[in-house]
Amino acid sequence: MKRLISDRIRHACLMLFPILCLLSPPEGEAASPFLASGGSASGQDSSPAGDGLSSNGPDALAAYRRMWNPLSAGPELIPMADTAPPGEFYVRPFFYGQFVQGEYGAGGGVHSLPNGFYETQLLSLAEIGVGLSDNAQFTIFPSMASVWSSYGGAFTDGSGFSDLTMEVKYRFYVQHPDRKLPSMAFALHLTLPTSDWTNAPVVKGGLPPLARIPSTHYGAPALTPALLTRYIAKPFRFYADFFYTFDFPNNGTLPGAPGKPLVQYGDIAQYRLGIENIVDDRTGTGYILEFVGMSGLPFSVDGLPVNGLPVTASGLHVGAFNLWGLQPTFETNITRNLVFSVGVLLPIAGTNQYQSISPNLSLYWYWGPDGGEVVAR
Repeated sequence: MKRLISDRIRHACLMLFPILCLLSPPEGEAASPFLASGGSASGQDSSPAGDGLSSNGPDALAAYRRMWNPLSAGPELIPMADTAPPGEFYVRPFFYGQFVQGEYGAGGGVHSLPNGFYETQLLSLAEIGVGLSDNAQFTIFPSMASVWSSYGGAFTDGSGFSDLTMEVKYRFYVQHPDRKLPSMAFALHLTLPTSDWTNAPVVKGGLPPLARIPSTHYGAPALTPALLTRYIAKPFRFYADFFYTFDFPNNGTLPGAPGKPLVQYGDIAQYRLGIENIVDDRTGTGYILEFVGMSGLPFSVDGLPVNGLPVTASGLHVGAFNLWGLQPTFETNITRNLVFSVGVLLPIAGTNQYQSISPNLSLYWYWGPDGGEVVAR
């Protein structure tokens, strides 16, 4: 079975490779004459839309980058539909905390935690991205997790490498100045179970903080397609994303089961909305209100029976679960190349999962193409 899982992971990686090759600009391609003003390299869709602009070609990008769109950190929990210009490189380290305070029951009510149970997580995740072409980007998300928890007299304390995610993103529509449609992008994420390979400590229930993008079960290889959108209407920017995660079956640990039986988790649907208000264009200072939702489904698209169900603090296996949270976020530019944001994710409601708060912060560190000026998305 391990060989079967390994073959599936290798197959998924091979699926990503030709996509990267197709999206990457040809070697030796000349720099775009539109780069300084935010234009596009060749090879994009040039069919005109109703206002005469293409969907994501040089004309649409040039018009888009003349719109109001100051450089800022953007939302903490909602990936942007925009992509980095070709050659632009950035690193964005995130720091997520999670402090469990209670437990949602099947009916949505909040219950106190059993005596002796506690759980705290700290997740450090780095988003490392580079623009491949004017509408394509590759990103990798290495991470580490620290856990402090007690369950039924057993303690889980320690730190280790968490799961690794890779992403290919393609923006297929750029917002036009007439503002009829938002910018839209498709992203494909491949998550590798590095936490299982390194025997990193894993919290009860096996889920990272709700803030993580994408949220997948620890130690399970996963594939997550996503639709990302962003809409500009000065002085606001609006965001809406949807993710669907499929966990590949994997040999793992189940409470009460000897050895490492085959584990199949239910699929996860994630949905995120945000509104951003820039109050100072020059410094990129603004405020964002972000909504995050996650629903664990009682089935998997591969048709295998789901047995890797989340386990609550009271020891019950549950089927479907839900979590909803709301986060106020503050952002400002420290320099043109260093951008800061901080927020706290507060619980709204849920079913069959933990109630927790999640403070978090991030830093964007940009390098413009060939060391030049950073181009706003």
